[in-house]
Amino acid sequence: MYSELVDTLRCLNPHEDSWLVAAADLTEGRHILRGMLGCPICHARYPISDGIADFTGGARRPVELEPERGDFGEDDALKLAAMLDLTTPAGYVLLVGRWARLAGRLRELAPVTVLAVNAPPDVVMGDGISGVVTGDRIPVAAGSARGAALDAARDVLVASAVAALRAGGRIVGEASIPDPDDVTIVARDDRHWVGTRRADGPLLQLVRSPG
Repeated sequence: MYSELVDTLRCLNPHEDSWLVAAADLTEGRHILRGMLGCPICHARYPISDGIADFTGGARRPVELEPERGDFGEDDALKLAAMLDLTTPAGYVLLVGRWARLAGRLRELAPVTVLAVNAPPDVVMGDGISGVVTGDRIPVAAGSARGAALDAARDVLVASAVAALRAGGRIVGEASIPDPDDVTIVARDDRHWVGTRRADGPLLQLVRSPG
C-alpha cells in the first residue's frame, strides 16, 4: 500500500467520514507491504498483506478462481491511458478487476498512482501500484480519484467507482455495463464506453445509513 494513498482510504462502517491510520510492520520504500489500517472513530481494523489492504472483514474472496475473459493486447495500456486522458502524472486512478493487469504498463506511459481493486493474483504491488480487496464498495474518499476502469465481472462496484471520481474525471467501462448515473458518455464502441463524471451529480458517501 503506497503511503500517500492511505489518506485517501476510508472506513466502510456507518459513521462520519474519516481517514485511516496506518501501522507498518514491513515496508519497501514508500510502500507498506505488511501492516494494519485502523479507523480512529469505530476502531475497525483492516490488515495489509503483500501490499494489499483487505476490506472484506476476513472474507477475502478467491479471485483466482474466477473465469478469465481474454487477455490484453500490446496496445491496450496505451488505449486505456488515452481513454482516461492521462496526459499529466498527477492523482490516482482505480483499476477494477482484470484492468489491474495493465497497471505496470500504464505507469510506464503515464506515471499516475494506481489503486487496483479486487485485482487478479498475478498483479504485483509496489512501484506506485497498491491494492484493496472489498465487497460492493470501494473504500476511498468521495471525489478523490482522477479516473477509473470498470470490469464487467465486478459491476456491483460501479456506483462507488462513480462516487470516487472527481468532477470531470474519466471512467471507462466494458460494453456490457449499463451507463452509470451521474456520468456523461463521450465515446463508445463494441468493447467499451468512456464517460466523464458530471459536475452537477451528488458526491455519494461510501457509508451506509444506520439501521
